[in-house]
Amino acid sequence: MRQDPTREGSVGFLVHEVARLLRRRFEDEARLHGFTLPQWRALAVIARSEGLSQVNLAAAIDNDQMTVSGIVSRLEKRGLIERYADPNDSRAKLARLTPAGSELVATARNVGRGLYEKALGGLTTAQREGLVESLEQIRDNLNTMTAAEKESV
Repeated sequence: MRQDPTREGSVGFLVHEVARLLRRRFEDEARLHGFTLPQWRALAVIARSEGLSQVNLAAAIDNDQMTVSGIVSRLEKRGLIERYADPNDSRAKLARLTPAGSELVATARNVGRGLYEKALGGLTTAQREGLVESLEQIRDNLNTMTAAEKESV
C-alpha cells in the first residue's frame, strides 16, 4: 500500500517538518547570539576545515559565492575569522577562526547539543540509533539513484 507523500504522518512529510523545525529553532538560537544560521554554519565549517577557500565554503554550506563573500566579510569585521592569502593561489583567500571565533563555535555546539537532546527527548538509545541508521539508509538510497530513476520519480 502506497502512502500519500503529502499526508501528515508520511515519512517524506515528517522528514520535511522535522528539518524545518530544527532549522527554525537553530535560527532562533543564532539570532539570540546576534547571528544568522548561515553565519553559524560558516563558522562551524571553518572550524572543521581551517584554510578553506570561499568557493569551497560556499559549496559546504550550500550557498552561492556572493552570499558567502558577504558572510565571510561580516565574520571578519566581528573579529571571528581572519582571511589570509592562499600560498598556492595568490588570488584566493583562505579563512581560519580567531580565538573569539573558536569561543563562539563552542557556544554554538553547546546550543546544538541542547537542541538535539530536546528534540530527541523520550527516545531510547536503541531508538536513536535506529533513527540514525534509517536516515542514513534513506540518504544513501537517494544519493545512489541514477538519472533515469530520478526522472521517473
